[in-house]
Amino acid sequence: MVVFSLSLGGCSFFNGQSAKKQEMIQIAESKKMKVAIENMLKKLDPKALTPEGKIKSYKISKDDLDYNPMGGLMIKIIINDNEDLLLNTTIQEDSTTGEYEETYLSKTKELNELLKGN
Repeated sequence: MVVFSLSLGGCSFFNGQSAKKQEMIQIAESKKMKVAIENMLKKLDPKALTPEGKIKSYKISKDDLDYNPMGGLMIKIIINDNEDLLLNTTIQEDSTTGEYEETYLSKTKELNELLKGN
């Protein structure tokens, strides 16, 4: 009986974790998030996501999504399909406008080198 109860509790814990992860992925892939990320990238590289830009593409690392205890969603972004060009950010929803905005940003040394001059 005890083993059954523990396994049942463990299953519900993992189901809760799975639901939380799915919720984070849904937020990260939303249109509002896309706008926020692309605006942030254009602050770093005004020609981002164009043929002339240094930032050609980006991908959200779904395995690295997490909620920030201070609020918002922590996101790791892979630039130009290169695991060395990483951008870590926390994005929160503005309570007055409802739009997402970046509240924290860190770049790898390699990404800094790529963006030099912008």
